[in-house]
Order: sequence, then structure tokens, then C-alpha cells
Amino acid sequence: MKKVNVLVLGLIATLGFSSCLKDDPFDESAQFELERPLVEEYATTHFDDPQFNEGLGIWFEVLEEGDPGSYEYKFVRNANDPNQEYVEAPDVVVNYTLRRLDNTVIEEDDNVKFSLAGVIFAWQYAFLPQQIDGRQITGLTPAGLKAGSKIRLVTPSRWAYRNSGTDDIPANTPLAFDIEVLEIHAPDDGEE
Repeated sequence: MKKVNVLVLGLIATLGFSSCLKDDPFDESAQFELERPLVEEYATTHFDDPQFNEGLGIWFEVLEEGDPGSYEYKFVRNANDPNQEYVEAPDVVVNYTLRRLDNTVIEEDDNVKFSLAGVIFAWQYAFLPQQIDGRQITGLTPAGLKAGSKIRLVTPSRWAYRNSGTDDIPANTPLAFDIEVLEIHAPDDGEE
């Protein structure tokens, strides 16, 4: 199901993840505090106009706002439970660059298509607006990202790959992204 309540899914994943770690001595809050000055230093050194989301600890810089009419973020009803609503996760096509904080490029790709439901939390926060239909959600910018938007962000590891890492990214690694949104549309609307 492509329509995902990003906020509820994030909460469930976080609660599920933390419950699995009860015997693990890893302290996510302490790691977050260790990374906070590193993330800030990267943003203030590499961004011309760094903005800070205090609640998330993510620094960002909007380079281009994008076309405001290219996509409208919305809530959709759960087909299995009409009393439950989800934030619709759009399909996007982007160019992006991923860096470590030493500015080493880990990954760079163009014309990549994916559902917003399948990406790390930092990307979801970058794409989503601060509110939809007057309801507060966890987005970095008032309108969210649209086609033509360009953004830079630097995130603590808690919103990326946490203490698990990947083959190319060690555990507890804050990351920096440059993202250019080429297309954005509702899931399954037939556009390519």
C-alpha cells in the first residue's frame, strides 16, 4: 500500500525499534547530543543561509522553492478503517548527492524515482510541509518540497540510518544531502 501515514508509521517504527533495544546499551539521545555540534558546524560552514529545526535537530537551506501548483499534500482515508487518515506519500523523481560530514560523496544519482513512503525520516521531513489542512505535521518548510525545489540538509543519524548503518555508511553517521525535485505526483496516478 503506497498511501502511508508517514507520521504514524514513524512513531510505530520508533516505538518498535526502541522496544527491541531494551537490552542494547545504545543511548540514542546521548548519540543525538554528540552529533548536534557536528551537524551545526557542517551547516554553518557549507550553507549560505542555514535554517534550523530545533525539534528535529536538522539544518537545511532551501535553494529553490519550486512550482507551488505541482503537488498538493493531503490526508487520505484508510480503506480498511475509514476513521483513520494518512498523509499520502507522493511518488517523486529526484537528483541527489549524499555526503558524510567530511564532504566525502557517498552516493550521487540522477532521475531516481521512488515513493516518499520508502525513504529515511530526514527525507520525509524535508518533503512534507509543516501543516496540511491546518493540522501540524513534522515538515521542515511551510509548503513542503514541490517540482523544481532544491534543498540542502544535514541530519543527525537518528533520522537516517541510526546505529545500524549500511554497507557504505557506518553506524551513527550524520549525513548531508543535496536534493533537486524533478517530479512529484500522487501515487499510482499513471505519470512516469
